[in-house]
Amino acid sequence: MKRRRFVRLALIALALIVVGLLLAARTPNGAAAVNVVEYRVRAWWWSLTGQPSYDPTRSGSFSGVVRTTDGQPLAGAVALVATVRGEVYQAHSDAVGAYRVDGAPPGRFVPMSGAWGFAEANGPALTINAGQERKGVDFTLARYVPSPIGPTAWTAGPAAAAASDFPRPLTAQRTPFTFTLDSLVIAGGQFYLPDPITHTLPTIFIIYPSPAINWSNVSAAMAAEGFAVVAVGPTPARGLDIEGHVRDFRAVFQAWQVGRFDEMAPGAALDHDRWLLMSGSFGSLMLFRSLRDLPAPLAILSVGGISDAFLGIQSLYSTELKIPPPYDNYVAALGRPDRDPAFFFGYSPLFYADRLPPIFLIHSYGDEIIPYNQTTTLSAALDALQAPHETLLYHDTTHYLDAYNPTESTFLVFRRAMAFAGAHTARR
Repeated sequence: MKRRRFVRLALIALALIVVGLLLAARTPNGAAAVNVVEYRVRAWWWSLTGQPSYDPTRSGSFSGVVRTTDGQPLAGAVALVATVRGEVYQAHSDAVGAYRVDGAPPGRFVPMSGAWGFAEANGPALTINAGQERKGVDFTLARYVPSPIGPTAWTAGPAAAAASDFPRPLTAQRTPFTFTLDSLVIAGGQFYLPDPITHTLPTIFIIYPSPAINWSNVSAAMAAEGFAVVAVGPTPARGLDIEGHVRDFRAVFQAWQVGRFDEMAPGAALDHDRWLLMSGSFGSLMLFRSLRDLPAPLAILSVGGISDAFLGIQSLYSTELKIPPPYDNYVAALGRPDRDPAFFFGYSPLFYADRLPPIFLIHSYGDEIIPYNQTTTLSAALDALQAPHETLLYHDTTHYLDAYNPTESTFLVFRRAMAFAGAHTARR
């Protein structure tokens, strides 16, 4: 009797846990937590049994047509499937919208299709069998329309002096700003101006991987080089909700467009035709995701960034370039590319590489948090497209460039980054 009661209680507890996980998965942060738990369980199981292997001689294919909502064929769209480990099998549609993806491993996948200017879409799950072609996997893509942004309760100030010893002793003017979006108070943004202001200023928007105030030395140093600097970081209330963080940044950019920052810069003139984007580390996820929702910047700087979410998942399971704890949780929180490849596609060079403005990619060979293959892979994609870009790979043992305890590499990266920014925002 006691044993039956124990089993019954255990089953009830298990059911409650499952229900709790299902309910949690309906929220962005809850879904992220479920993704991390699932990754941990899978990694533990594979540590005991070994990772599944793929025999490239036993592959299958699938094919179909990509059309727009008005029935027109869509050329140049990508169709793909991805494994749970992030390996991608893809093809582009031709002039009549037809595509065929070859070399996919046997298994059950969710296929997807996407193209710039259209909303990417997952299709129904399909099973790929070795030696067979699955036909009729068609997609209909709708035009992409950014979700509306309506920030309220904008406040700014008071302004204060921000001192920095990097790359030399200097001061800049720093003004904090706050607003409300999606019923959340979004605080922590910082606006920097050179002190004194001697000319009309281009703007650098920088998305940091942690609160912007933590990086005041860097922001002040960039302002001293003759830039207005709008610095933001992730809002704690958003947790691992990347789409929410992107909305916050879009709200800041919108405020800049309508003159909010001009009001914070008495005696200064901001040139709204000269601006660029910059990010570092996990902030690059927000930067690359926001590109489809913004006008085209003059240039982009990416320092130790993530350029490809598919590749990030591959690094979780790699034996050569592995992301260490707890940073692996941030990547695992993105989910499973075999189940939701459309989400990962929005964070992949497959989607945006041919739309990038001139970009400067910077990464350390010794980066143990975000492997440098994130930069070399994007650089190779840009080489293939003959797209304008620069790549700086340097030797250092750290992931973050610490402007409070700078090394020779810190000074090198800063000089090169500011030269790139200056060249692309110079008056023409």
